[in-house]
Amino acid sequence: MSLSYWHTWYQQYDEPSSSLNRRLAVVRQRTAENLAGGTRAQPFKILSLCAGDGRDIIPLVAGLEEGCYQAALVEIDDLIASSAVAHVNELGLQGVTVTVGDAGVTSTFAAFLPVDMLLLCGIFGNISEEDIQRTVAGVPAMLRPGGTAIWTRGAFEVDIRPLVRAWFVEAGLEEIAFDGEPEGYGVGVARKPLDFGEPAALPERLFSFVR
Repeated sequence: MSLSYWHTWYQQYDEPSSSLNRRLAVVRQRTAENLAGGTRAQPFKILSLCAGDGRDIIPLVAGLEEGCYQAALVEIDDLIASSAVAHVNELGLQGVTVTVGDAGVTSTFAAFLPVDMLLLCGIFGNISEEDIQRTVAGVPAMLRPGGTAIWTRGAFEVDIRPLVRAWFVEAGLEEIAFDGEPEGYGVGVARKPLDFGEPAALPERLFSFVR
């Protein structure tokens, strides 16, 4: 798909009445809650896949003390990623790194794992159901015990949000929150139990965009 599509798509975040703008507010709310009540590991590690320009996480970590967190953002579109870099530099955030690369390939971010918070936002609506299930199954291997994953998925013509929620439970995670109806989007939060056993190894590829 042409990368220019994503540049146009991202402009919807700036429209106050758009579904993406409303979803962003929910993602920020759930992210802030988990930053405040996370596993307290030092530093608190955050990984955002398909992070875009980082608008869901950068404003939040900007209010944290330097040294108490590390955030890694992965975005394949270099122009969109450059916006994230500019924002990080403007705020002088030493704890945030932006990687231009394919977030669907685990080697892109494997060195940063495991993390306390994993953001999977804007992904599940653009990949196959098989890839969604594969990604969800890989979440336990990406999280520290007690860590959380925040994910999004729209309803579209066929609403598979209940199925995605079930896949997280099948993967051994606990659903902490789900914000959906009456909106056309869904924002889920799932936690890895403290007593989670040894997770399965991550595959080389989790997903590929198809939309």
